[in-house]
Amino acid sequence: MGLIQSFLKVTAPFHVDSRGNAFYEESGNFIHSDTLSAAILTTWALIWPEQMSQQAQTPSFRLSSAFPYYQDRYFLPRVLSSQAIRLPPDKLKQAKKLKKIQWLDTKLWLASLTDPNWANTIDLERGVCQSVLASQSNALPERLWLEEERPRLAIDRNSNQAAESQIFNFSRIWLDPNGGLYFLAVFDDEASRQQFETALRVLGDSGIGADRTSGNGCFTPSKGQMPELQLAEHGQAVALSLVNPAPSDCQTGWLEGSAYKLVSRGGWIGDSGMRKQRVRMFAEGSVFNQPLTGRMIDVSVDKLPHKVFRDGRGFFVKAG
Repeated sequence: MGLIQSFLKVTAPFHVDSRGNAFYEESGNFIHSDTLSAAILTTWALIWPEQMSQQAQTPSFRLSSAFPYYQDRYFLPRVLSSQAIRLPPDKLKQAKKLKKIQWLDTKLWLASLTDPNWANTIDLERGVCQSVLASQSNALPERLWLEEERPRLAIDRNSNQAAESQIFNFSRIWLDPNGGLYFLAVFDDEASRQQFETALRVLGDSGIGADRTSGNGCFTPSKGQMPELQLAEHGQAVALSLVNPAPSDCQTGWLEGSAYKLVSRGGWIGDSGMRKQRVRMFAEGSVFNQPLTGRMIDVSVDKLPHKVFRDGRGFFVKAG
């Protein structure tokens, strides 16, 4: 099936733990693919419990991470091979500003794959938002998201009393009303797509991320097409998801000419109070000579009666 673009019109603030270690004072401003996949599979299990044994190990969908958008401008993670840029002598002072940019709109992103002078087209005064988002359009808001911190008091689970000296700040992300998050998806078949969309709507009502019982993380989904990008089947490719390579990916010379970043992923197993095993993954924006298949990683712990998986399958688009 073709590439499907899903929009998440975020209707409440959200908190996602980008570190995976219960660090509440900082929230990620986008949602990694493994977090999104786990949330959808958990919701899927509530609707179709008889399918979960199969879905948990080999899901019938493949996702990118959820990236920010504003109106009709869709931002993608800056490709790691584009970090080295050419600047004329009169613009060398702008190098630090350009280095901070993490997100490019689709046109800039595509240009960064093939044009060594792509950075010269950015208006650093009007085409950059919050120092990290760049667009060829000058109609960007002052801030696409705002991070809010609220004091919280930790409660002892055994006594149900306030824990002494356990005040902490809880961070939440508010998105501009004209913006939100979007992700890309492909499906095994039409039936899988329909079930996925049902699970996504239910997830939107229940919320994603932490503190959902307080109304955080709710969204309204919609869908569209992303014609500018093409899925990569062979040749140089850019990861739009977190990727943990399968053994079949690790052939001789498979990392030659690549540009990548490693991130460590952990977190908690829902309703258990136990931590998942930590794994390392290639980050979004990593570039390889061939797309990696990736794999579902077993991160179970011995005390649980069921297996727990983390989605490390690759979602790659053509690099140029």
